[in-house]
Amino acid sequence: MFNYKEVVIHFGEIWLKGENRRFFVNALYRNVRDALLEEKYDSLENMRDRFMLHLNEKSDMHSILGKLGYVFGISWFAPVAVTKNSIADIVECAREIIEPGSTVRIVAHRSLKSVNFSSKDIVDTLLDRAKKLKFDMDKKARKRLYVNVTNRGSFLYVKKIMGLGGLPVGTSGKAVILLSGGIDSPVASFYAMKRGLEPIYVHVHAFQSNDDERLSKIDKLTGALSKYYGKAETYIIPGYVYQSFVMNTPSKYGNLLFKLFIYRLAGGIAKKEKASCIVTGESLGQVASQTASNLNATTHNIDPFIMRPLIGFDKQEIVNVAKKIGTFELSIGTYKDVCQTNSRNTVLVSDAKGLRAVYKAAKLDTALRMTMKKAKMITLGQ
Repeated sequence: MFNYKEVVIHFGEIWLKGENRRFFVNALYRNVRDALLEEKYDSLENMRDRFMLHLNEKSDMHSILGKLGYVFGISWFAPVAVTKNSIADIVECAREIIEPGSTVRIVAHRSLKSVNFSSKDIVDTLLDRAKKLKFDMDKKARKRLYVNVTNRGSFLYVKKIMGLGGLPVGTSGKAVILLSGGIDSPVASFYAMKRGLEPIYVHVHAFQSNDDERLSKIDKLTGALSKYYGKAETYIIPGYVYQSFVMNTPSKYGNLLFKLFIYRLAGGIAKKEKASCIVTGESLGQVASQTASNLNATTHNIDPFIMRPLIGFDKQEIVNVAKKIGTFELSIGTYKDVCQTNSRNTVLVSDAKGLRAVYKAAKLDTALRMTMKKAKMITLGQ
């Protein structure tokens, strides 16, 4: 098996950013470097239109490729062999990296136009020397040999790994993400990060202490999400003050009051953290509190604005993504969220004015101030 010494890392959407491109490229460079903080390699080179990771004898290729797969902003990446820009060197390199007896499709691209041969010349030469090279070529073959002629040499590779795409985390500012113990909010966090938002998690729990061992589920969820960005802050906040204030409130308003309460709570944290938005895992009509009327009533005059990445998803679509990103099994574990208490027969239609009146009667602004003082903040990835 060929011992690759480099990994090429390509951008996707950020290459289209025009005059702002450098900002996004530099952010991606930092995120890749941070993702590989514990890995052994010689250097990470910024080649303007791609990165090149230069490895050494201590590098763990499998581990490095795995970590690159969690970095938003990468379009694709591949272990590559680098050789001179000549037909002879390309042929010799192909002979070294393709296993004898293999059948491959040649995909050649000449981005450097000043060389005296074309992409077709590369394919034709490899076809002519097929017997000597001891591998076959077929344009319908599943296995491919990629040849990319650049101003830094010719890159040859057979394993092109698709990245997550999107924008580098942090390029869209910070977002307060309301994280429950359920399936939806971790998926919403994933999509928020994909669009460049740096997450600040906020979880309101149903226990008496921020150190309750039952909060380990939230630790595990944020841990799973930290694979995509390992520097997130998490606010753990008890909900018992809120619960004591709404004991005599009609249960049909329970979910709505709680949502209004945590939106205002999140707004306070967003102001403190200079976050530009609040992110939730709500999907239109999924439950009674998420009708258009109730979403409007509970978010009226909330600052900053609220983003709902899953607004058009159905439950199965959310479940599918949760399984893919590694949060589903954690989310379905037994856990009691605050919103499950004092919440029966939620009204399907409400109005902002009426809900604010119930909120005021319950003196929840006082509960909000008391609750904010009990918040505990931890930092992942430290």
